[in-house]
Amino acid sequence: MSHRHRAFPRLSLLFLGLSVAFSTAHAQDAAHGKGDGDADTTTLDAVRVQGQAAPTYTAESSAAATRLPLSLQDTPQSISVITRQRIEDQHLTNVRSVLDNSVGVSSSQYDTERVVFWSRGFQIENVANDGVPVAPGLNASSADATLDTALYDRIEVVRGASGLLSGAGSPAALINFVRKHADSRTPQAEATVSYGSWNTKRAEFDIASPLNASGSIRGRMVGVHEDGDSYLDRYSNAKNVFYGVVDADLGDRTVLSVGYDYQKTKPKGVTWGTYPVFYDDGGFLSWPRSFTSAANWTFWNQKTQTAFVDLKHSFDNGWQLHAIASHRQTDGDDALFYVYGWPNRETGEGITPYAYRSRQHGRQNMLDVYASGPFQAFGREHELVVGASGSHYSNDAYEYPHGDLPDPGNFLDWTGQYPYPDFAATANRASLISTRQKGLYAAARLSLADPLKLIVGARRTRWTNDTNDASAGVYHQKQDKTIPYAGLIYDITPVYSAFASYTQIFDPQDNRRVDGSFLDPMVGSSREVGIKGRHFGGALNTSLTFFDTRLSSVAEADVGKLLPDGITQAYYSVDGTRSRGYEFEASGAFSDAWNGTVGWSHFNVKGPGHTGELRPALPRTLVRTFTTYRLPGQLAGLTLGGGVNWQGPSHTLVDGPNGPQRVDQSSVFLVTAMARYAFDDRASLQINGENLLNRKYFVLDNYSNLYYAPGATYTVSFNYKFF
Repeated sequence: MSHRHRAFPRLSLLFLGLSVAFSTAHAQDAAHGKGDGDADTTTLDAVRVQGQAAPTYTAESSAAATRLPLSLQDTPQSISVITRQRIEDQHLTNVRSVLDNSVGVSSSQYDTERVVFWSRGFQIENVANDGVPVAPGLNASSADATLDTALYDRIEVVRGASGLLSGAGSPAALINFVRKHADSRTPQAEATVSYGSWNTKRAEFDIASPLNASGSIRGRMVGVHEDGDSYLDRYSNAKNVFYGVVDADLGDRTVLSVGYDYQKTKPKGVTWGTYPVFYDDGGFLSWPRSFTSAANWTFWNQKTQTAFVDLKHSFDNGWQLHAIASHRQTDGDDALFYVYGWPNRETGEGITPYAYRSRQHGRQNMLDVYASGPFQAFGREHELVVGASGSHYSNDAYEYPHGDLPDPGNFLDWTGQYPYPDFAATANRASLISTRQKGLYAAARLSLADPLKLIVGARRTRWTNDTNDASAGVYHQKQDKTIPYAGLIYDITPVYSAFASYTQIFDPQDNRRVDGSFLDPMVGSSREVGIKGRHFGGALNTSLTFFDTRLSSVAEADVGKLLPDGITQAYYSVDGTRSRGYEFEASGAFSDAWNGTVGWSHFNVKGPGHTGELRPALPRTLVRTFTTYRLPGQLAGLTLGGGVNWQGPSHTLVDGPNGPQRVDQSSVFLVTAMARYAFDDRASLQINGENLLNRKYFVLDNYSNLYYAPGATYTVSFNYKFF
């Protein structure tokens, strides 16, 4: 029997034990007046609260999976919510730090600026802002790792396929960024300054205020400046972020939101791809953790801007009409340097240099309109959502040619000192990509019986792509697809429910064969079953999910082969791919003073006939834990926290002088810690530490790239609330 099958009953026993503990604690809370149905509770007048507070590590509800606002227990998929409180406790200031601490998610990296996220063995491509799908990052077809988290109230990760709302996409996960809004009718303002390892400095402010006497018009501004060096030689980065939003009550039932966000990053000393890890005789070349192949003049600037309008209107019958329109711009400007080959052990020679200079301009317009609300049928109340969405994304890329490059000489003595290439003054168009997607969708939550709910839905989507590539030619792709969705939820008790769900997958690909032609769309289906718990009135959520995903036309890197441009990785497709595994999570408040999250995930993805391991660079098992506890009594101002991230072993093939050679990475155990002291209600000081054991390890990918992860890092932050 395989190790994966033996792990299932052990994990189930762990889940059962935790569930019993949570239920016991819930009974104790109820005895002290904290339960859901205390007979002695005094009923007070209703108080209307604007917005959703997230003081713990979970949320009351999410609409990211079906567009229906469901509790996490009633969502028939595996979902995690990284709340504002947890973001602040762990000092998770960018998207990569959030996702690297999320259950079932790992990351790999082509170079310093291109990060790719993975879940269940597949690349995460689906990204949304407030539930509306947006194009992924400019540099990689995944969530933009550099985006600052100061803009967001929370970040939701819906693992598995999300075709009902996003249409085209992989069965990995949907990352939904929920923006901050101007919810307060009284002035609020806070500022945070921090200093950390490698001279990293950060200043952040968040100001909210009513803009008229009644508070019917409110505004909010968020700003960030961050700059610092790195554990990598020659690398530094500077980031500026601004976000502004105005929320206006146009009447008792209508709310209009208008917002804009801006982020610009200016990294220097960037890498482009990896560096040699073998000598020309095939021996392993062990570099220090700080080594990079970057030249000292390299940069990779990126700017992202988004403007949006969000209109909500509520009707007397409980229905709501919701329309969101947005425009997003991404601009990139880079000068890059790459080396290929294997240095001689004695002379250090044998390396071929490459240089690249380009500009990119991405534009996306998005519109999503939907109506949702209750309806009566067969003597029971149900919920329905119907909507339409459309998007147009274009990306225009230009390249600057250059002349011959000098030999880098002895690469074993590399310090980044290399002459700036003679790039041309004017650029040539490298590619023009235009992608359009339109969709109609509907979903209903049907109450079949008091304990039994059925969610059924479908999306009809049309996807077109026109690509004009200077080296690979002109391509036109057009796909029409109906994507069904079904989920069944059965309430076992008021605390626990069981669920099952099914959806199909449709994912047009921009990966290409060695001749430059696009791979066929990835198609398949995904099934999930599991059990969820909602404890302490929703303060703590638990879940155990088993999934089975089956796909055709899955892209695999054709190691050692490139497209006709000579620099882009070529792929081939694999049919009969299957990914199976499980995910467990408990997140929220274990008590009034104790917040935490515990996550454990495992997957196994195989090729045709369920034989042959695919994507072995991805660790199959991940453990994510973090917890904080506020001390009682005279130490009530002190909060202590910490956690462990663990990943299983992995390996990959890396280009070597005698063909691809295997590189292994053993399991990785990372320790984090934090401490915060609140001097009063306004001022607090916080210390965070990551990788406290200073573990040195590789981050691998499937494309011959690998690099050392950061060592131990520390950050000290001071926060002050002015109101």
